[in-house]
Amino acid sequence: MGKVLFKKPKFLIGFTFLTVMVIASFLYEPFISEHIERYDFFKYKGELVGPPFTPLELPPLGSDRLGTPLWTYIIQGAKFTILMAVGIGFIQVLLGLLLSVFFLQFLKRIQKLLEVLVESMIYVPVAAVAFWLLIPLEHIILKPEEQFLELIVTQALFISMIGIPPVLVVLLKEIQKALQEEYVLSSRTLGGRGWFLYRKHVFSNLFPRLVLLFFQRNVQVLVLFAHLGFINIFLGGKFEEEIMIGEVRMFSLSNEWAGNIGKAYFEIMTAPWLILAPLIALSLAVLSFNFMASAVQEVMLKDSPSRIKGIRKKMKIEKKSVMEIGDDFTFVNK
Repeated sequence: MGKVLFKKPKFLIGFTFLTVMVIASFLYEPFISEHIERYDFFKYKGELVGPPFTPLELPPLGSDRLGTPLWTYIIQGAKFTILMAVGIGFIQVLLGLLLSVFFLQFLKRIQKLLEVLVESMIYVPVAAVAFWLLIPLEHIILKPEEQFLELIVTQALFISMIGIPPVLVVLLKEIQKALQEEYVLSSRTLGGRGWFLYRKHVFSNLFPRLVLLFFQRNVQVLVLFAHLGFINIFLGGKFEEEIMIGEVRMFSLSNEWAGNIGKAYFEIMTAPWLILAPLIALSLAVLSFNFMASAVQEVMLKDSPSRIKGIRKKMKIEKKSVMEIGDDFTFVNK
């Protein structure tokens, strides 16, 4: 499947953009940051101008009120934004898969109750639940500069927990559907049970669906990041800095894109380019994951006829083996 995906232009575009941004972000600190300077004032078209600079005054994206070019925030925060989305999406799919197998094996009776509970949670804003879970961390971790890694890992785990229930319900239905396939029933007739049945038949059939679900969860996580930024929850913590005498603003420690959106929210009327830069970057990341998900769907639809042929061929082999076993038996009269 991987070789086929990399031949798809949509998947290649999305993968290339995300990979380039992450690599550039890791190279920023050792090679680029030392050459970046803040601009207090400079002349533009014969006039002395001060921060925040517009994209025309300081290409390509302008600067914030401290005079720092905005493109540096985009590069610096790419690794935290993209890798956290990928990591959280992976945790949600993996734990959702393990829990779905556990529920089907041991807690099948409460499956309907679980589905009802998750469906009722659809009407509760996810950002509100995330806010309720994450806001206490600001009172527990008082020095985010010194406990940065601890804070960002805890935030990632809490956000992962929020997305597990809907993933669990989706995978429960998918696994139940896979278990009712004829070739799985034939394997059970021949004695297939437990881990062998899941590994040989269910997981192999479910793998493309898991990949698709993974990219879809990445998109949902990025959207949640944006919502958290607007309600002043910054991934990795935040700090205060004076932008002018008597005027203080909150800044993200990790410079992740959602935090930059949140800190620029109050500047939308006076300096709209401050929010446009991280908003465009986050939108391009969402678009990249959507491209990759669309490519996976195309591969799944293209491979479905060949998969059906393979399943039918496997069923014929299994039926033939049953017939051969039957030939070894002879009836004995009492």
